[in-house]
Amino acid sequence: MQNHRFTAGIRRRVAVGAVGAGILALVGAAVPGTAFAAPRPAGTPAAPAASSTVPTTTATVAPAAGDPTGTGANVSSPECSTSIFTAAQQKVEGELADRVTQLEDLAGRVNGSTTVTSGDKSALTDQITGTELPGIQALQTAVQGDTTCAQLRTDAHSMVYDYRVYLVMTPETDLVLATDTAGAVETQMANLESTISAAITKAQSESKDVSGAQSAFSDFEAQVSASQGLTNGQSATLLALTPQGCPGNVSTLQGARSNLQTVRQDLQAARADLGTIRQDLS
Repeated sequence: MQNHRFTAGIRRRVAVGAVGAGILALVGAAVPGTAFAAPRPAGTPAAPAASSTVPTTTATVAPAAGDPTGTGANVSSPECSTSIFTAAQQKVEGELADRVTQLEDLAGRVNGSTTVTSGDKSALTDQITGTELPGIQALQTAVQGDTTCAQLRTDAHSMVYDYRVYLVMTPETDLVLATDTAGAVETQMANLESTISAAITKAQSESKDVSGAQSAFSDFEAQVSASQGLTNGQSATLLALTPQGCPGNVSTLQGARSNLQTVRQDLQAARADLGTIRQDLS
């Protein structure tokens, strides 16, 4: 009877629960392919919604068109003269408006997450709506009042280097949400371990061959442990990043994304182990 309850529970969790099909969707949806997108040139469409899977290759931060160094120099120091001041001003205003839209989208992602921890949600919200968004909005007002190219360039420089909406805040947000999602799945899986162990022991006491389940369980524990090792502390590391640390902190962002790709593989393997255990004990 105990084995029946165990296998029924595993079946529900693997087949339709977050531990089963949900792991790919949870981690994949939380790590959009745009997490390392370059700053978008003015006039280009907004970043697409989160992708359904995590890319298998390590993402890199590519420079935007017109910004071959990836430093934001072209946007931060727009071409400007008395004769084209209005056009230059409008260009910076457009860049600022794009950043407001992006930050509002990031705030929506944080508020809509069901797996982000309360502490990380608070920290991200403070950064996005407490610092980044008010700062960019203040620059919108400043740029509207600019009358010289020097003023305009000063504000454009601040827009890029003081806030780093695309190169830091966007990937930081997506990766923290992804890390917390993975952590939630890891917890669900780790909580199954005592139940699995008890079921194997029970089956063994009834002279059932549990060698397959035991092997799968050992791998399951190893995969979950490996995943936890990669996500432990990662959100805190990401939340400590600052706009001023770019481009030096880009490697931290890339490393976090690489970790999550490995985590996805580890948890997918653990999910397969659950299927083996379920089958062996049924």
